[in-house]
Amino acid sequence: MNKKPLALHISGLLLSTLAPAVALGASNSTFVIEEVVVTAQKRAESSQDVPISIQAFSADAIERLGATQLLDLAKSAPSLSTGGIPGSNQTSGMRGVVDYGRNIGIDSRMGVYIDGVYQGRSSSNNQPLMGLESVEILRGPQGTLFGKNTVSGAINLNTRKASEDFTGELKAGLGNEGYMTASALLSGPLGDKVLGSIAYSTQKRDGWFNNTALGRQVGDWEQDGARGQLRFLANEKLEVILSGDFGSSDSEMPVYTRQSLPIYTTGKSLESDKVDFWGTALTANYNTDSDYILTSISAYRTNEYVLTGDEDFTAAAAAFQTQFDEKGKQFSQEFRVVSPQNDTYDWVAGLYYFDSRVSTGRNILFGAPILPAPQLSGVISIPSVNDITSYAFYVHGNYRITEQLELTAGLRFTDEEKDFDFNQVNTPNDAAGGALVLENGLGLPAATAAFLAAQSPGSLFQAFNLNYRNTYNDSNWSPTLGLNYQTSADVMYYAKYSRGYQSGGFNGDFNPYLPAIQFNSEYVDAFEIGVKSVIADGALQLNADVFVQKYADFQLFQRVPVGASSVQIVSNAGKVTSQGLEVETVWLPTDTLQLTVNATYLDATYDQFENPVFAIDPTQPANYNGNYLNNAPQLKLFASLQYIQPLGDAGSLTFDVDYSYQDESFSNAPNNVTFELIPDYDLWNGRITFNPASDRWSVSAWVKNIGDSEYIINHSQASITNINRVIWGAPRLIGMEFKLNLGQ
Repeated sequence: MNKKPLALHISGLLLSTLAPAVALGASNSTFVIEEVVVTAQKRAESSQDVPISIQAFSADAIERLGATQLLDLAKSAPSLSTGGIPGSNQTSGMRGVVDYGRNIGIDSRMGVYIDGVYQGRSSSNNQPLMGLESVEILRGPQGTLFGKNTVSGAINLNTRKASEDFTGELKAGLGNEGYMTASALLSGPLGDKVLGSIAYSTQKRDGWFNNTALGRQVGDWEQDGARGQLRFLANEKLEVILSGDFGSSDSEMPVYTRQSLPIYTTGKSLESDKVDFWGTALTANYNTDSDYILTSISAYRTNEYVLTGDEDFTAAAAAFQTQFDEKGKQFSQEFRVVSPQNDTYDWVAGLYYFDSRVSTGRNILFGAPILPAPQLSGVISIPSVNDITSYAFYVHGNYRITEQLELTAGLRFTDEEKDFDFNQVNTPNDAAGGALVLENGLGLPAATAAFLAAQSPGSLFQAFNLNYRNTYNDSNWSPTLGLNYQTSADVMYYAKYSRGYQSGGFNGDFNPYLPAIQFNSEYVDAFEIGVKSVIADGALQLNADVFVQKYADFQLFQRVPVGASSVQIVSNAGKVTSQGLEVETVWLPTDTLQLTVNATYLDATYDQFENPVFAIDPTQPANYNGNYLNNAPQLKLFASLQYIQPLGDAGSLTFDVDYSYQDESFSNAPNNVTFELIPDYDLWNGRITFNPASDRWSVSAWVKNIGDSEYIINHSQASITNINRVIWGAPRLIGMEFKLNLGQ
């Protein structure tokens, strides 16, 4: 294997990647297997030397896959799974442990980091993929170095650093369904010691849903994003980076459609999903005379979303509408020391502080025909606030026992406090009229009728006015221990144990069950054995691992009955096991042909989960032991073929074809095949790119879902109305893109 020297830049964030470890040659005419440099252990090092199950994507790889948002990578990274509602309420996770921050009292198990800064809310996890050097997907709990609720996995987005020479690119594209996109990246010197960069992207698409109630197409979508950076090279030892980013998306895609309707057909009132976020960070890196790197990262981020849904599935504007909303702001500070890397050992240690406030005013509007009488209509809202403060320190190191054998160990201590102020408020439209209906129609005493009417419409679903304040405190030690054996320069075996932790919290949702509003912390013990290798004279890269993850006090959304309807609460389900096999291969039969196969076989099930409905309805199962976890398909597969056809002095054509398969899964713990089964599906995508010999520009044509397959990405039963509902995947999409390279 032809290894290139690793130049450890002062920032420790130098990345040169093309996942999985494959790049085009300098002339865009050949493929070569190259070294991939990652920062998973807070230092720049080859991914083949890091004893972690990791998959990395460079900017070029992301472009060839046609990915524009982070979660687009789920098809080519089989251990990364998604579900739920695309947009602000998208669920995501790894190795079958998939969830989201449904309300302000809940944290996502998967951590997304932007240049080392934790992005605290799942509503803005799906970051736009522009201005990036690479994306690293770290699978499984990362308890030592990424301790803020990463019991499922962590994703690092590494932005391109402002360059010392002017460089850049411009892109523009068009496609069917009204698709338009444009982006720009500019980077270069602004002065003797100041470098700058800016990236911007915008894209939009018309909707393809036929709304029979409105008599027109609906589902328009657009997204904008930007990243900027100022890089100050104060001297040979000190570097200071001021960075900022923002993103926004606006969608009118139907949240769900009735399963009984034809594909891409809806009859509801107009729905919308809007997400906005921005952040800034100040990073200082200082290289001491003895080659220690001291780093300080101070960051501030905000996020906001509003999701408006039509839950009655009719054109009635005031029957059953929901509005989920959230505003969040956070500040984090990290101090880190990275030791030099010598023949015997290396280590990293740090201190971490995180403070955030998340608020909501979400509400549900109830009216006819959902309620028995229009006088009982009104709004339930939950104006609430959750304040989180977290402190942590960590140390992680590697000790080389011999030239071949290395011991890895780490420890993180986390102390977290959550202050929760929850309010549930009913605002009836006609309290006096509702009291008369209850008194005369149901024969209730006048005082009782007046009380229930004053708390309608929630009183009909046992969601009375509530005021709840409480504080949750918890602390945890999260260790990591591993042993790595290097049989040769190109083959490494590793075994690893890690313990992950996610603090408990509060169910800040519409709540008829006040005693169940608090839930406990979750823990995971993870075991992993893997191999990383480059064999066959450097033509074949083969990485594989086997993992077992044991969860205790597993935090879970549960549907529980309220009269003839149901609501979702959060509790601790008991015990869960996620185990499986992950394989990644890249083979270069020739220097113009590349074959890639990535696969994950998964067995993620509930070991112990008592069914809360059984006490109310004995005809239901007493437990869900042995059932599959939500959005946890047993098999996910990605395969791609890339071929370069040289055209002599004219340049070259690159052909990309990829195939992805996802096994069937379930959207909820009961695994009900009638309204929770998500059938298996497979998709074909293609791309053709022409690169002239000068490499100054390129033009591409692409197709997603070549076969125009009809497939479902979510399937569930609506709360309150119990309507069988689905979310359809996208139809065949085609387009073209032009790219102009600037500078060197």
